[in-house]
Amino acid sequence: MDELKTRTITAIVVAPFVVLCFVSYESLVGLVSAIVILAGYELITLELKDRDSRFFYVILLAVYPILYGIIFKEPFQPFSIVFILGVVSSLASDKNPTQVFKTVASFSIALIYVASFLSFFIPMYRDFGAANALLVLTSTWVFDSFAYFTGLKFGKIRISPHYSPRKSLEGVIGGFLGVLIYTLLYRLIVNNLLSIDVINYKTFLPFAAVVAVADTFGDIFESALKRYYGVKDSGKTLPGHGGMLDRIDGLLFVAPVSYIVFKIFEGVMG
Repeated sequence: MDELKTRTITAIVVAPFVVLCFVSYESLVGLVSAIVILAGYELITLELKDRDSRFFYVILLAVYPILYGIIFKEPFQPFSIVFILGVVSSLASDKNPTQVFKTVASFSIALIYVASFLSFFIPMYRDFGAANALLVLTSTWVFDSFAYFTGLKFGKIRISPHYSPRKSLEGVIGGFLGVLIYTLLYRLIVNNLLSIDVINYKTFLPFAAVVAVADTFGDIFESALKRYYGVKDSGKTLPGHGGMLDRIDGLLFVAPVSYIVFKIFEGVMG
């Protein structure tokens, strides 16, 4: 109960700030970059022990969303720039070929998994507006909450006993239904009352399904990473939640897949 109380207090404090960052495109880019710094640092720290090297690679990770959001319209150019700088830095600082490979591998995973995946919020905001981007973010919160309490009450069928023993099929179904209901309420408020375009009713089912599946496997993937490195939490950034990576593990998978769903259903988004 104490842990749940701590989680709730942290969420109450952090969530409003995060939501406020969606008021403008520039603040959204800044938010993505800040989260990449925190989550990227946690991930890179699992592999790299040299403090100075960690900070340099984390700064490179944070540069990616800034380049993507402010200068480039496509992800390939900033990705190439940041990746090459990371490789060159590793070659220049590490004399051991094995260490070079480990460093580049760790940096590459962080660049793809954290920086690139989370940065899908940038084209999502540009192409589909703040309301739809915020829907994706908050839907992961809803899914996590419904899945947690449904699994706690009814969970019996374990879907990943080795990597995430508490993850249950009943919890995933509960989370899916929660997102479905939330999306309906979100549209009623945002579209009908505030007259802001948000996803159409025809998109509800595929969107909720994508959130449920992607969030679940995002959580399982991060659990596998932590088991590989022998840690319980990725960090201590968020009291009650563990590290930033622990908090956004599902979101990292949900963001790119949701953007793809939005592109597929683009004609019926409003």
